Amino acid sequence: MKTICANLECKQMYNIKPEMIGQKARCKRCNTVFKIAEYIEPPKEVTFVLADEPEAKENEEKGERKRRSSQEILSERFDAITAEVNKILPLLLDSFERKGNESDTRMLLNSILQFVLGYEISDIKTEQKIESRRADYVLSIKGEDVIVIEAKRIGRALKENQIFQAAAYGAYAGIKWVVLTNALVWQLYRISTGERIQHDLVFTIDLLDGLDREEAEFFYLISKEGMSRKNLLEQRWEKIRALSTENIINVLLDEEVLSKIRTTLIKRTGYKVTNEELRIILEKDVLQL
Repeated sequence: MKTICANLECKQMYNIKPEMIGQKARCKRCNTVFKIAEYIEPPKEVTFVLADEPEAKENEEKGERKRRSSQEILSERFDAITAEVNKILPLLLDSFERKGNESDTRMLLNSILQFVLGYEISDIKTEQKIESRRADYVLSIKGEDVIVIEAKRIGRALKENQIFQAAAYGAYAGIKWVVLTNALVWQLYRISTGERIQHDLVFTIDLLDGLDREEAEFFYLISKEGMSRKNLLEQRWEKIRALSTENIINVLLDEEVLSKIRTTLIKRTGYKVTNEELRIILEKDVLQL
């Protein structure tokens, strides 16, 4: 049986008999007086590695990723896009000031498609033709063509009629989305077919004044990752279309809506108005049509 000096700096060990426990003793080494107690040596610490520790760690990391909200993940993507745009933007502005030629523009566009939007070289087709229709670029994902791009020289003003050639190509090839760009300004159009080909503006990105958060989101929507997420861009288009000025005006001037407004107005004011009087006020003073 053993005991140890109570002085932590000394820790002198002594052999003792059981009947000595509880008695006072003086350490011969440091002269400290202490009460004798049995010293039980603590077990040695053993470190071992579980065979599946790497997998457990990987699962833990996956669990952490799962706990992140989709908004947090998207925010990271937007930050990454903004960082890549900021790298290319000085080159864009320099080319714009120098009035760069079409070759300069194509080089810059290639950089944006690869480093900002994440398309690989194998995903990018150039100078595509179907019948009499032509496309400067066609972007594809897993072999499926998803976006047509009409490219103009950097700084050249973009006009709606410039989209017709690419829109015709998209309609013929079954592609819904067409981009018109001069490298600095990006306009996305939604193509629909019926009696005639129709193209509706979805959003515009203007890099002349930098890239704001909403524009980073727009870039994400047409990126390879964004286009790989089913219906993400389509849902955005449905929201834009639903909240379009034309739709809001049509809803406000609908007879059923006018009747509800008239009823509420009568309750609050006591003055009886007609739907036609309301329509005239809304068109003239509120909507200023």
